[in-house]
Parts: sequence; C-alpha cells; structure tokens
Amino acid sequence: MTDESTGALRIDRAAINRRIERLNVSADMKVILSSMVDTTIEIGGKLIDLGARVIAFIFELAKAYPGVAFGIVAALVLSFLISSIPVIGPLLSPFLTPLLLIIGVSLGALDDLTDGGMRVRLSGLQAQLKSAGIA
Repeated sequence: MTDESTGALRIDRAAINRRIERLNVSADMKVILSSMVDTTIEIGGKLIDLGARVIAFIFELAKAYPGVAFGIVAALVLSFLISSIPVIGPLLSPFLTPLLLIIGVSLGALDDLTDGGMRVRLSGLQAQLKSAGIA
C-alpha cells in the first residue's frame, strides 16, 4: 500500500480502496472509510493525504498484530454490551471499559508474541544481530 522507492512515502489509494471493498462490513461503513481515504490537509504549503495514511496504518497494524486487534474489538464489543444494561450499565461502563481494553490488549499481545508472525520477525532480528556480531 506504500511506495518508498521515490524517497517520499507515497500511499497507493487504489490498493486501500480495494482492501476496503473486500472488508466484511456494511456498505455504509465502506462509504465512510472510502471518504476518509480522500481526506487531505495542507501543512506548510504541502498537501498531505492524511486519511489514506491513517487507514493504511490501521490496515498494517491489524495485519501485523491480529491478536491485539481482536482483543481491542472484543473488549469494545463487551464494553458496549455492558453499557447497554439498563440502570447499572452506564455506571459500570466507565470502570469496566478501560479494564476490558487492558485485558484485551494484553491477551492479544501475548498471543501475538507467543504465536504467529511476531516470533518469525524476532527470530529474523536475532539472526541479523548475530550476523552483525552484536548478539
């Protein structure tokens, strides 16, 4: 989704829009995400495609750390369900939401570190450090 060959980080909007179209979400959510991709800001006379950069970062983050992403989503769903409980839900939600997020992120991070791509990346880093004589 990014092209670093030109020296500047360029975002491939077509690739981001293709990924958005493949998501298993409602058409309304796809329209919202697609409109976010087109969001730009001007800083110091340069036009920056902020929306595309944010969406690309989110996709890369979810790809690199699927356990953490799942933990966050599960925690937010549980938080929403708790806040929907009449009378006590709005009272419990401010206390339980941060706890659920901490638990979800922690368990997801443990899952990502003990299984999956993180182990491969850390092994690759270790091999590079050994070949450089650092480790």
